[in-house]
Amino acid sequence: MVCFYAGGSFNFEAFCDEVVSQFKSSIFIRDIVFIAPDFNKEDVSSQLLNDTSQLKLKDRINSFQELDFHTCFIKRSGECEISIFNETKSPLSNSNVERIIEFGIYNIITSRNLIIEAHSNIHFIKPSGKHTNKFIDVKNLLESSAEINFIAASLLKMVPTDVNKIYVDTSGIFPLAYELGNLIRAFKNTTDTILIDSFGSYGGIEEYEFSSDANTLVLISASTSNNLFEKLKKNSSLEQASLVSVIMTQVNDGNQKVLVEFEQYERKFCKSYFQHFESYDENECPMCLKEHSIPIALNKSRFVFEAPHTESYLPLADDSDKNLRELIHQYKGLNAFKCLYDGVDGSKTPTPEYFIDVSKVIEQDKFKEKVKNNIHRFFPLNTDCVIHCKDEGAKELAYLIKSNVSELSLDVNVYDGEIPDTVTPSKGIVVVAGSLESGKSLLNISRALRKYNELPITYIVGFAKYNSEPEFKKLQMDLKFSEGPCGFHQFHVIEKMLLPINEHKENSWEKELELLKRLKAKHSTDGKLLSELNARDKLLRGASSFDNQGLGEELFLKSPKNQPLVLGPTFAFWNKGDNDQYFKHQATVYFTISSVLQRLRTVAKDSGAVPLGKGYIIRQLDPLLFDRFNEGIIQASILRTAKSRELDYSAADDKSRIIGSLIERMLMFPEAEESHGLPEILLALCTKKLQVKKDHLIGFNDNQVNKENHPMTWMLVEYVRQSLLSQTNESEQVFL
Repeated sequence: MVCFYAGGSFNFEAFCDEVVSQFKSSIFIRDIVFIAPDFNKEDVSSQLLNDTSQLKLKDRINSFQELDFHTCFIKRSGECEISIFNETKSPLSNSNVERIIEFGIYNIITSRNLIIEAHSNIHFIKPSGKHTNKFIDVKNLLESSAEINFIAASLLKMVPTDVNKIYVDTSGIFPLAYELGNLIRAFKNTTDTILIDSFGSYGGIEEYEFSSDANTLVLISASTSNNLFEKLKKNSSLEQASLVSVIMTQVNDGNQKVLVEFEQYERKFCKSYFQHFESYDENECPMCLKEHSIPIALNKSRFVFEAPHTESYLPLADDSDKNLRELIHQYKGLNAFKCLYDGVDGSKTPTPEYFIDVSKVIEQDKFKEKVKNNIHRFFPLNTDCVIHCKDEGAKELAYLIKSNVSELSLDVNVYDGEIPDTVTPSKGIVVVAGSLESGKSLLNISRALRKYNELPITYIVGFAKYNSEPEFKKLQMDLKFSEGPCGFHQFHVIEKMLLPINEHKENSWEKELELLKRLKAKHSTDGKLLSELNARDKLLRGASSFDNQGLGEELFLKSPKNQPLVLGPTFAFWNKGDNDQYFKHQATVYFTISSVLQRLRTVAKDSGAVPLGKGYIIRQLDPLLFDRFNEGIIQASILRTAKSRELDYSAADDKSRIIGSLIERMLMFPEAEESHGLPEILLALCTKKLQVKKDHLIGFNDNQVNKENHPMTWMLVEYVRQSLLSQTNESEQVFL
């Protein structure tokens, strides 16, 4: 039995009552280990460590009780003075006591709600900005005064001898800092004030004015990444301060002082509870990328959150900005916008979702004119070397540039990907990219050109695809940065388009292929259905090949009438007159919708709100948009490019009911013009992209879809009916 006495006036009778009570449930106890701070030693010894008191304690338990009474007095240094009342017996070793104290902390942790785990459809954004499905909330350990004192006493060995100031990262651990301060004052027998203040975790480091010396303690509540420790260590105002972490899942710095390291506790106690759990950068978060989980931001000082509420947004015509409208106007007739090709050889994995065929763009006179104007304005006259990225579009653009500069009586050499070892440029270098996506190719070339840092470098991009203006500007700054004598390098873009580049870990066509695999297994004995599935499977798998170079007109499933989805006259997001006739190039429409939605995710409206931006409020697409934009090709584009969180109506009856009613109407009249998008809507349900309450999905048992006339639509209807709606798990109310 281990007893911890936090302090105050020792009451022998109350102590005996508690011990007797514990013995009733553990009758075979022989050893009592009594742990207390050293400043209580005199009081405890006088009342407890004498023959009379020890006999009385044994008699209170039972007349025949044999008892070994161990004492462990914790000194200010955190070291322990260990003894046993019966001098004929051996006292506990230091390792024994350390193990007992560790077990005490282990017991507090496992009996409290230290690790907060998210529900399957949400995850957390920590104050560091990292994403995780778990976080450590140390304040949940601080619910009992005796336990707080025990944890504080365990920290003594890690803190300065004379603490005069304590900084905490979150206000939630104020009780621990306060109790630690009380302990230190009790050891010193002084009433001197110890300042305690919170700097507000990650969000407060930059703004908070620290003032420290060798007696300053910085108390970090918990961390999985060690990032906060690293930031504090680099703060010049904390050079002399002691940095101590209460909880760390994994220590990355051998010099860091940590009370509880999960990795050690997992090894010592063999408990999976203490497994290290990962945190992710936003753009690498698998929960975000798979789109089945909504990120919820935690309060930066208290690690708390409230259930988020949702807001919906109905896209308007003016959400298509002037740049997008002009791009579509200029290039829509070239079939230059495609999906599922990497622009090089079709071998890149995963296959990029958005491809712009710059070779076709270059053929247009207006583009050539823009290139010429850029050459006249920006091309350095002292250039003697042009390098282009390893794709056909970049090569053609490079030679178009060479042709234009020749008219200026300049002679430049063009090289593929790198400068040959036999060539030594002496004037300047121009780097050409046909279509820019992540910028990786340009960054690789930039690194290879560092040996020419004495020369000016100019980057020219034909068509840039980018996620957001801040990210695009950062890429530009990375490429333009130079420590050479010529100053910053130059960066110029002919055309650019806002798109959700690499934001889907699995794009909708990859999810479709997975579904096709399941459907082929279900209908393996039906030759006609199998033929339909195999044809679609072959089409998608062959899209990325060098021969096909992506998909343009067969992106989406055909209508129930087995007709390709086409765009009718007038389209809110294009200029008037751009589609007076029916428009069949699906990828161009898909690019348009993708750009509109990405703008809604990244650009604030006049009100200051970002309609589909991330944050505490869950922002979704208003389901009424499927009524407003009732053409199948537009509906398909929305369903394919939207994020799952933007189409998750499972928690809102009114929104879920709208989608349910729409599907019901389509099932009743599958050959109606307004039902052309039905297969794509069913596909979104089957791949869990679109989420609706089961109660609102009606009409599947008596639908009017004919197997012979509409085989693909019929298979999707059957999949929803048999595989999704017939599930017997009553607790699962939605598609997840």
